[in-house]
Amino acid sequence: MKRLTALLLALLALALPALAEPMALLDYTDDILEDGSPIYYFQELSLKLPADWRGKVMAMPGEGGVRFYQIASHEKYAAEGVDGGGFLFMLGASVNGSFSQLPRFEYLGFSEASAMNYYLQLPTDYPAYLEEGIQAEYDAMCEQIDDVVRNVEFYPGTGAEKADAPQAKAQDASGSGGVTLTRARYHFEQSALPRYFYDDPANMLQVLEESGTYRLWCSLADENGVEYPYQAGDYAEHVYTTADGATVMQIEMPRPEETPQCYRVYMVYAPATGDAAYYTVEYDGLLGESALLCGRSKALEHTVYDGAAVLDRADGGYGDALLAEAQQVAALAGFSPSLTAGGAVQAPVDTEPDGDLAVIACDEQGFTTMADPAYSWDYQEGTGLSIYTQNAGKIPYVIVFRSEDLLGEPYEYIQEQYTPHMRNKYGEALADVQEIERYEIGGKQLPAGLYSYYVGDTLVDMLRLMDSTGSRTVSYTAKFIHGEGDATMAALDAAIRGFRAE
Repeated sequence: MKRLTALLLALLALALPALAEPMALLDYTDDILEDGSPIYYFQELSLKLPADWRGKVMAMPGEGGVRFYQIASHEKYAAEGVDGGGFLFMLGASVNGSFSQLPRFEYLGFSEASAMNYYLQLPTDYPAYLEEGIQAEYDAMCEQIDDVVRNVEFYPGTGAEKADAPQAKAQDASGSGGVTLTRARYHFEQSALPRYFYDDPANMLQVLEESGTYRLWCSLADENGVEYPYQAGDYAEHVYTTADGATVMQIEMPRPEETPQCYRVYMVYAPATGDAAYYTVEYDGLLGESALLCGRSKALEHTVYDGAAVLDRADGGYGDALLAEAQQVAALAGFSPSLTAGGAVQAPVDTEPDGDLAVIACDEQGFTTMADPAYSWDYQEGTGLSIYTQNAGKIPYVIVFRSEDLLGEPYEYIQEQYTPHMRNKYGEALADVQEIERYEIGGKQLPAGLYSYYVGDTLVDMLRLMDSTGSRTVSYTAKFIHGEGDATMAALDAAIRGFRAE
């Protein structure tokens, strides 16, 4: 949680995109003037940078405009997997006043030829890399941004009215370090959540499932001095599993009041393939209170797909409406709209088969898995596929069993049903019980029960794991003599990694 919070805060330092994206006007060529100053020639204006920025600054076209970064910070952060470090400003253009919602900006002027407002968007946090020399260079560059604004030149024929002086300090009136509730919420829903979901879908879903969206929002807002009226009850997470094995997380957000704040967001993830998609149900105030179903790509490109229902939490059919919308989103993402509530969020499965392993087909239960070809195996009705790592029909072994049903809460099943079953079966011979919510094996984190019991004077260990895949639950069992389980656990790992439902 601590790492993720830090990353979200780093994102808050990135440029927040304006609503208009007239990228043709922001195509550019660059050059170096005789005095050493870098200069960028756009379609309607030139942007001259200080001479001592040469070799220290880079430009990157992107969503909303052209961003300028301090090279040293950007490269240091990029090496750590954080995008956007060293952000200095973004040159943007807007057909309306939408840029005035930005917490910090410098207004450059208005072009009559294109009817565009030009501005520089500034960072709302401190994105310099925290190393003494790099920080000093970044600070010096920031002190010269007013000079960049003064040196902007609109070309003759644009009819441009250039702003007289930098405006950013007057615009930073939020009283909270430049971050307003409106902008923070926009950034949280439309940038931070999708960025970190696409970066590591399984981890992001796990964090949200364990800690909740509200806690993540509070971490971001508190660290940036944003006052917010929301309570934990304003957020809710619902997890569904599609019939073809994808996870759909539906997150209810506080009721929006402005475009494009969200009623709900969706994160769709298929562990077997790594496919991921992020969707939003956004407030649309143009035609009264209404909603739009939209999406954000990995590059944060915004797409409007369809209209959506606003939904009323007090309505008796609210739960059914949420499910229907989740089914629509699953289908939009290319998965089965047949959803089952619940299901653990899984990490990606290694889909590359190991050339040293044999594929085992269990036609009776409709799956294949993998094992060392030196082992033996058989299928028994009611037991499943048994893989024997020494002698056929005897401990040690691994069992794979695919049930006809899907367990909504497999960890609760272990706690409330399987552990009591083991206690009743072995009684005083049961020496130890451990219930583990997320046991890591086979590239996954699965709910498990670890049991040790005596057979005569011999202590036997048994690990039982549950995995929800598609519309059915798969259980894995590894049984071995205490202290002699290395080969059997390796066989269990291979069986989980190699499992494929037909």
